[in-house]
Amino acid sequence: MSRTTRSKVLRCTSTLISAGLAATALTTVAAAPAQAASSKGGKISRSEVMARAQYWVDQAVPYNQSGYHTDGSGTNYREDCSGYVSMAWHATQSYTTWTLPDVSSEISKSSMLPGDALNYTEQHVILFGGWKDKAAGTFTYYAEQNSKVPTSKYTANINSSSVAGWPTSLYKALRYDNIVDDTKPANAGVYRPSDQTFYERDGSGNTLGSAMFGNPGWKPLIGDFNGDGKDTVGVYDPSTGDFHLSNDNGSAAVSVRFGNPNWMPLVGDWNGDGKDSVGAYDPVAQKFYLSNDNSSVAASFVYGVAGDVPLAGDWDGDGKDAIAVYRPSNATFYEGDLSGNTLGNAMFGNPNWTPLIGDWNGDGVDTIGVYEPATQKFSLSNDNGSVASSFVYGNPGDVPIAGAW
Repeated sequence: MSRTTRSKVLRCTSTLISAGLAATALTTVAAAPAQAASSKGGKISRSEVMARAQYWVDQAVPYNQSGYHTDGSGTNYREDCSGYVSMAWHATQSYTTWTLPDVSSEISKSSMLPGDALNYTEQHVILFGGWKDKAAGTFTYYAEQNSKVPTSKYTANINSSSVAGWPTSLYKALRYDNIVDDTKPANAGVYRPSDQTFYERDGSGNTLGSAMFGNPGWKPLIGDFNGDGKDTVGVYDPSTGDFHLSNDNGSAAVSVRFGNPNWMPLVGDWNGDGKDSVGAYDPVAQKFYLSNDNSSVAASFVYGVAGDVPLAGDWDGDGKDAIAVYRPSNATFYEGDLSGNTLGNAMFGNPNWTPLIGDWNGDGVDTIGVYEPATQKFSLSNDNGSVASSFVYGNPGDVPIAGAW
């Protein structure tokens, strides 16, 4: 049977009522257009996929294989199960259950995340909303699947013999090729030199966990060294120029020598591959040395003046970190690119406070922060440089750190 013929077989039949499933209650809210942070057919975050899915729920879009409905951002999609998933994914067209695999990859059902799909090519597809209790197998999903019920959110169990009226065994879990995980917001924490322990803080001021790593006199580092989206701890030995980077469980993952003793360490994703690499700054020459993933030199250039503190961050949200310096003499951050050019500058904090960089709101753009050692007070900025939050955390003598734990 040809792909064209197969697409005509597509149907999302009205088995919902007979299967005894009911749509979950919806909170009444004013419907807002689906988020348009992505471009059609481009990279899209899981949170945007779910926001787009909720838009049709709020709009009470009816099931109609011959009808089309807007995504709220100027594109129309077919009002059936596969058209709905195509809309949520912000795909280039309304795919069918047969053609959705052309823009997605099969994954295990146990690894599904919000925004993935369960697809039965002969009949039906649903959008996975997330696990309610993974151990028990319960999850939520969104679907266009009944002419008598508008687009809705449902609850099901992956261990049941059927889901949405069709045998569970016939569904394959799909992950859209252009979906990306949401950026985790960074949170502040501290490193306590007295016991070589990292203390990670959440957004509410609670300590999430602690890990002892390193030796006295070593300098703390934070980075996502394996590209899994979670920052972990690391240390730099000034006496040897060795970086010691940890796994997610705090054990040593790798040790690399880069730079010379007494150079200042730096960590950043210089090439946008999702994995942080090491770097070093020669304070005498004000020269940055940035490494490839294999710890060879990727770039080197002079930036700043004597007395500056080296920093790294993603200033424009392109997925690549660039360099910066903090000038204690005037409490000013100077953001640079990977060629040594200044992109902008901002005064934030007071002289002798310790600078900090992080993506405090999870929008993919790093902003500045400062730490006052005398009071253990963190002050973090919005993207426009105004104060976003301030709080006290840690003990005298602690060194501030930031990461997406």
